Amino acid sequence: MHVKRVPPDHGRISRGRSRRWSPTAAVVVIALLASGCESPFDAIDARTDAILRETSASIGTDALPPSGDRTGYAAGRSLTYPKSEIYRPPTNNPAAEAIPFRERVERSDAGVEAKSVIGRLESSGSVVQEGVLRLDLTEALAIAMRQARELKSAEEEYILAALRLLIERHAWGPRFFNDVSATVTGVAEDNAYNSALRVVNDLRVTQRLPYGGDVSARLLARATEDLREKVAGEGVQTAELILSANIPLLRGAGLSAAESRIQAERNLVYAARTFEEFRRQFLVNVARDFLGLVVQSRGIENSERQLIRLRDFQAREEALVQAGRQPPFQAALSAQDVLFAEDNLRSQKEAFRLAVDRFKVRLNIPVDQEVEIVPSTLGLPVPEADMDEAVRNALAYRLDLQNRRDQLDDTYRAIDIAKNQLLPDLDFSGSVGVPSDPGKDRDGLQLDFERNDFSAGITFGLPLDRETERLRLRQAQIAAERAQREYQRFRDTLVIDVRDAVREIDRAAFSLRLQEENIAIARRRLESIEVAPDRATARDKSDAADGLTRAENDRDRADRDLQVSILEYLLQTGTLRVNSDGTIRPLQGMTITPRSDDDRDDRDDNNREAGEAGGG
Repeated sequence: MHVKRVPPDHGRISRGRSRRWSPTAAVVVIALLASGCESPFDAIDARTDAILRETSASIGTDALPPSGDRTGYAAGRSLTYPKSEIYRPPTNNPAAEAIPFRERVERSDAGVEAKSVIGRLESSGSVVQEGVLRLDLTEALAIAMRQARELKSAEEEYILAALRLLIERHAWGPRFFNDVSATVTGVAEDNAYNSALRVVNDLRVTQRLPYGGDVSARLLARATEDLREKVAGEGVQTAELILSANIPLLRGAGLSAAESRIQAERNLVYAARTFEEFRRQFLVNVARDFLGLVVQSRGIENSERQLIRLRDFQAREEALVQAGRQPPFQAALSAQDVLFAEDNLRSQKEAFRLAVDRFKVRLNIPVDQEVEIVPSTLGLPVPEADMDEAVRNALAYRLDLQNRRDQLDDTYRAIDIAKNQLLPDLDFSGSVGVPSDPGKDRDGLQLDFERNDFSAGITFGLPLDRETERLRLRQAQIAAERAQREYQRFRDTLVIDVRDAVREIDRAAFSLRLQEENIAIARRRLESIEVAPDRATARDKSDAADGLTRAENDRDRADRDLQVSILEYLLQTGTLRVNSDGTIRPLQGMTITPRSDDDRDDRDDNNREAGEAGGG
């Protein structure tokens, strides 16, 4: 049995003062020396970055850790409203009568009114920030990877997982504590109080054991002084070193004791995979959005060319009507088609402006920054995709599938932990105490190792009530079965998505070839009308112009769909690799050749020449 040492009587006082350092002063000096001038967050950030680099490297050389920029995290802000508003913040919600509203006065002149509306639409999209930011796809991806809010949030989630692991690792390392307590006691004697001051310094270090339990070392230093007889009395100082251990042998022992550390380590690997998977998905999403803007921009150009053709048709129809070669309603139909085309063009421009603004928000570009979308594509080559090979790659390389597979193992490990809780309690405990010399009133920190006491014991607890633990075991078993089904569903859905990605490449490539032929046919149709304008009605001319515009729009969409389908194929098969600047790292045998509108113009010229040859 461990025998506690009783502190000396409060009445024993010494006139002398000890010149030895107290444990409290030593701890303060060590803390000051250790802190130095470096901010504590600098050390935390350095450790966090190190563990992030290590974990990202462990899942693959192409995986990248977060940027490491921690500026602004400690800025915060102070409360700017009165304390009276803490419980009930004010709400600004005026009544309808207090909100002004002005009705628009329509003008009688339709032409002037139309110009006014167009002017308002143009001015609503004006910018205040000088300079135009020209964005091609490469630059857009670089900006997205550098400053997009979504990516920053994903980075921070990865960082938070690293911090949670550092917290858990710290809990499993040696932990130092120092408590200083001062107590004044008094006892009433002879109509007076016999009072004493007692100061206790408890310096201890604890260490959790990897398979359960903990060990600790404590240094207790006590000082007692009689306050009533401060001058004539004696002060007393004692110290004691205590080593103790508590180790479970059955319940709570083994790997189940380290479950929190194991799960935290695994969670960081999951977070690394999730972050890398997000980077790849984010690149695909940004590329899809940009290519969608390119399609809208080209659609506006196609509509502008269509409007020019329709205006030419209108002028010709009016000339034919005046010459008596066409009935008047044909000119009216042409005029109507021009109005429809103008309205459609204005709607397209407004939709494009809104889409660009939303794209700026996604890339964290100031909304008042004027942006010019430079039509361009990644120029990814069409892969020779094999269905079986694509599925095998996805099952082997997809990071989210690997997360699901390892998280399934976590549920099975939870069953083992729940089974461990059904075991009886069998715990070992022991301690050794080394006091200072009890014969001296002021022994300082000089311990007498020849005088020590110890205790050791084993506690056995019968598993009489384990109903809660059995219920939790059943919960863990059910959770594991559910996780197994979810994993199988996710895996099967992944296989379907991969197959769909392979088929989508073939569909988009086939659609692109068809639309190229469709454009050539539409151009020959227009050329035949140009040769004999009297033989075609206004509706024939309008339909021919619409057909060419639709074919050009469909071709642009097919071109975008093909590039997006290739990106989706790489993403779904787990073979997409993204550099830190947002560029795609070519795979073995892959050649990436970015294309611009100049390449498309050359292709259009070739198609036009082929169409003319076919028409001849």
